[in-house]
Amino acid sequence: MKIKGFVYCSVLASFFLFGFLQGSVHGRPLLTSSPAARPRRGDAAPFARWLVSQSSWGVLNTISSEWGGAPFGNVVSFSDGLPEKGKGVPYFYLTELDPTASNALKDNRSSFTISEYSLGTCGKADPENPTCSKITLVGKVVFVIFYFALLKSN
Repeated sequence: MKIKGFVYCSVLASFFLFGFLQGSVHGRPLLTSSPAARPRRGDAAPFARWLVSQSSWGVLNTISSEWGGAPFGNVVSFSDGLPEKGKGVPYFYLTELDPTASNALKDNRSSFTISEYSLGTCGKADPENPTCSKITLVGKVVFVIFYFALLKSN
């Protein structure tokens, strides 16, 4: 029993040790780095693309098939491409085990909400302050694997 406990502790310690010693993965800049140049708020389209390209998570809302068409929101991570090369189009990596994806397979209408607050560019303003921007994108979830299969068939 003592050996088994020692093995578990050793494995756990090695995960922590290797986690701290390995280099970081190239991903989106977080609060530790400053975001790309922020467009003026009056330029709605460039500002919206900037907000999407600088963010890494938001709330994806679908229509629940299990709850009689009630709205269902879920916090999800997303990407819009490589850092500094994003175009403002969110891509999600979802599994059908997640209610968001299973709902979208039945009814692909959705909305996706992002807040500027997570970028750290709102200063000390409250996240609900109107000067801290938020965006809700409304559209349809398109499954990329199905989309590419559709393109091949045409």
